[in-house]
Amino acid sequence: MIRFVRGHPLWVLVACGVVIRLVLAFTTTGPGSDTVALRTVAGFLEADFLHAYEVNDDWIGGTEVPAWPYPPAYFPFILAALGIHNATALPFHGVIQLAPILADVGIALAVYAYLGWRGAAERLRLAGTALVLLGPSFIAISGYHGQIDSVAILPGVLAVMAWERRPAASRARDAGLLIGLGAAVKTVPGLLVLPLIAAARSGRERVWLVGAAVAVPAILFLPFFIADPGALKWLGTYGGIAGRGGLSLVLQPSLIHDQYTRGILAPDPSGVSELVADNSRWIAVVVIAALAAFLLRYRPAPVDGAVLLWLAIYAFVPNFLMQYIIWGLPFFIMAGYLRETAILQLALVPATVITYQSSVEGGLDSGLATLYVVTMIGLWAFWLAALVTVATRIARRGPAAPHEVQTPLANLAAT
Repeated sequence: MIRFVRGHPLWVLVACGVVIRLVLAFTTTGPGSDTVALRTVAGFLEADFLHAYEVNDDWIGGTEVPAWPYPPAYFPFILAALGIHNATALPFHGVIQLAPILADVGIALAVYAYLGWRGAAERLRLAGTALVLLGPSFIAISGYHGQIDSVAILPGVLAVMAWERRPAASRARDAGLLIGLGAAVKTVPGLLVLPLIAAARSGRERVWLVGAAVAVPAILFLPFFIADPGALKWLGTYGGIAGRGGLSLVLQPSLIHDQYTRGILAPDPSGVSELVADNSRWIAVVVIAALAAFLLRYRPAPVDGAVLLWLAIYAFVPNFLMQYIIWGLPFFIMAGYLRETAILQLALVPATVITYQSSVEGGLDSGLATLYVVTMIGLWAFWLAALVTVATRIARRGPAAPHEVQTPLANLAAT
């Protein structure tokens, strides 16, 4: 349980984290294209709510990226931001970031509570909280960029917690509803059903889990589909930008180097890059299938399964953007990898700054572009090494006993 005690370090961390983000949100505009896209979506929502996905038909003419290729659960936040902007003198680019900022606070408090459940000392709980509230990656994504990933992943964090703490009779339903809520903001958090499916004790639990996770985004999207069946074609059409990170950068570093130094938005891909891009969905299917098989065989603790999930996604799904780091970081902290999470965020500071500097200035110095490439190749190597390490530790324990799961890899009470 978290109690409010004036002057407690937890609330000092919350206050500092919120203030830093608010200053960034209201004094900077972040990447201009994303802010313009959100403002455009807001206009379509205000004009004709159920036909809001028509924004993509107009937007796609000027860019390869749809303005809104996501489910509709974030629409109320966009409309609320527009309403506050219209009723006050507050800039839209700042108000629209309030939801991600609050989601960061939610993640931080969830981490604090979860580490306490696992017997971690107070200093460790506060350190985990600080990695969210004062972590450079979290601050950059919610306070400067204003991306929605923290809003989408918070319900997934709560789902893993619910699975471990809710009664056995209702945990599958409750966790599934939370995962579905995250997937209704951005589809990727829906993958968190995988470690929980592996941890389920029966087929009935799996059906409840998957059914609830699918039902939430399906029900929320249904009115939009009825009003505009063409809206369905936009869901899942955006898979990141080739060359920014992940396999696509490793296979052809010149893609991002040309983008950053010569302002070429879509450089010519090599044959291998084209092959990977054309088959990115099948690569994702193979990775997810292999991961599911591994999880079902060894049945790791849900938090360790979530860590393995994101490491596999980062290592093998072709495209990686800086905001995707938010999907995995909370689970890395919850699993006990605090030192690694701190080092990871610090190591990504140069690449994060370069990413946002390029969005403001356009072309960059060749040396900065090279630094970005080297950093992101190093990051990909880290994902691969971490994936092998965690998978090996899980496998060495052997399959869990029937109807049981492995204990967490890290004993936080002994730290």
